[in-house]
Amino acid sequence: MLTTHPLTVRFIRMLFGRQTTFGWFCLFWNGKIIKTTIYIDGYNLYYGLLRNSKLKWLDIVRLFSEYILDKNAELTQVRYYTAPVLGRMSDDPMSTQRQRLYLQALRKMYPNSLEIIQGKILATTPYQRLVRPIIESPELKIVQVYDFNEKKTDVNLASDLITGAWTGIYEQAVVCSNDSDLEGALAAVKRHQPHLRIGVVAPIKSKNHRHISGDLIKHSDWRKILNVSHVAAAQLPVKIPNSKIQKPDSW
Repeated sequence: MLTTHPLTVRFIRMLFGRQTTFGWFCLFWNGKIIKTTIYIDGYNLYYGLLRNSKLKWLDIVRLFSEYILDKNAELTQVRYYTAPVLGRMSDDPMSTQRQRLYLQALRKMYPNSLEIIQGKILATTPYQRLVRPIIESPELKIVQVYDFNEKKTDVNLASDLITGAWTGIYEQAVVCSNDSDLEGALAAVKRHQPHLRIGVVAPIKSKNHRHISGDLIKHSDWRKILNVSHVAAAQLPVKIPNSKIQKPDSW
């Protein structure tokens, strides 16, 4: 078993910050190449960082391989979890086509190292109570609304993360999400496979590490906030090589 002098531990924590765990540096100093799989919650990434930006044409493989992972990590696969946009329910009817084009671009660029796992969007029209009366219609107490729920994404990601731990797919898993619903999966991996590394990359606009979900932090070995400058630098080519696919004009 690897042992390290307590003064060395203290020095590393002082030099790099307490939020980064010592286990990560053991790997770094050993120079060991660790097999790494990335698990991306697509909708959490979109709503956390990409929505209302011009950075949606994102090269997620390049983002992690060049800007997030340490040089000792061997990126073996990126797993991207999303769900098809419902065109009839979108503010922009072209949303569906743009999403489809984007996924085609990713598959073309990375046919061997990228896996796209799709869930679904469930649209319902429930009745909801008003928080406060509408001045123009004070008699209204209950209104009917559109409600959209993404189905299967969290479950697919969580089950794949646990399956990968038991089947030896990775030595390090990096979860790109700030969704505390994934806590159970991270906890299960660390409880039963404590030798595996887990990193959490939070797609949030805040630069404050306290805004990363505490439920995820306590089961991770290291964590980062996704930097907008890295997202901007890791964009797909306007035209995808050896294809007719190109970035939509309105994106």
